[in-house]
Amino acid sequence: MFNERMALKLRLEQLENTEIRLLKELREERERLFTKLRELDEKDRLETNNYEEIIQIKSMDLPQSKGEKKEISHMDSPPLKIRKARPSRRSKTSKMCEVAIQILKEETEPIRGTDLQKKIEEKSGLKIANMTTFMKVVEKVDINIQKPNRGLYLYVNNGQKAPVPN
Repeated sequence: MFNERMALKLRLEQLENTEIRLLKELREERERLFTKLRELDEKDRLETNNYEEIIQIKSMDLPQSKGEKKEISHMDSPPLKIRKARPSRRSKTSKMCEVAIQILKEETEPIRGTDLQKKIEEKSGLKIANMTTFMKVVEKVDINIQKPNRGLYLYVNNGQKAPVPN
């Protein structure tokens, strides 16, 4: 017998599946955008380097007499972009997320949050301020990470439900 309660539960499951799919699509699109930005940054950097080389070569070719000074107008050449080296786009959190996922993949049994926190901090060398908040981020990054019980985390393949320990 199909009643309103079952219909609501079914709809909640559908919403959860849709939410997971949308998060995955957004994450993939974000990665594509970052990849394209990196390509454009690299292209700009190469064009700037090529332009600087051309200017140096042309300035060496032009002979100048002792008393003659060459004036360079800003209108003659496009402005040079000077790019500073910037740190990696990957944040500390994303690096720690990868470490957490790796540790959870290695574990066969559910692992306590405090034990997991110690292992992550040892491997990454970074401190986790709030483990629960951090693990919520990790769960969003990898849908195979589940929380079978309070304070326990587990990596489950193929999106299967995690067994609830006694």
